Amino acid sequence: MKLKHRKKVEARIEKRKNQILDAATLIFSEKGYSRANTDEIAKKANLGKGTLYRYFKNKKDIFFSVVDRGLSKLKERILKEVEKAKDPLKKIENAIKAYLSFFEENRDFVGMLIHEQSSFRKRIAKRYFEHYYGNVDRIKKTFKTGIEQGLIKEMDMDSVISVYASLLNGLVYMWQIESRKYRLIDKIPIVVKIFLTGIIKDKKIRKRYE
Repeated sequence: MKLKHRKKVEARIEKRKNQILDAATLIFSEKGYSRANTDEIAKKANLGKGTLYRYFKNKKDIFFSVVDRGLSKLKERILKEVEKAKDPLKKIENAIKAYLSFFEENRDFVGMLIHEQSSFRKRIAKRYFEHYYGNVDRIKKTFKTGIEQGLIKEMDMDSVISVYASLLNGLVYMWQIESRKYRLIDKIPIVVKIFLTGIIKDKKIRKRYE
């Protein structure tokens, strides 16, 4: 198969998969995993059921493909925004903005994750932590640079990163169970203020965020 033709085939496959996963995200968010079925997903995607099974083995395969795709997109968004900054504090601020903005823009994905947390807690957590720990070294490097530059207090980095993740995840969870009565991105300034004023060492720099 020629390279040009192979690329066209790969692009078509990717398009079909995303078409199915987009539809599945909406169905799972609205109905939940147990009540959703592949007929509905195929119909929502404007595809035949046979086409759906050409790309995914079953409903569970579709569900975890939605989870993996969503977490991969989140990771890519954060890395892209973090790489725009050189200053460690700005990198952290950009990461907070990217995280909350992603979930604001992907409400159905949030709804699906929280809706199914009891049924698939271990499997979802496993995939989440695979992505999370895949980024931990980068996060530690940012904090370490901040400490070396005298910007960040010397603290146990693992504990700081755990609090950082818990703060963001807790906010997204509360936003969802409170029926999204407010905009998640409107909380970015207060999250940045709370977190950064707690870790910044230099008083003058800390004052900028107070």
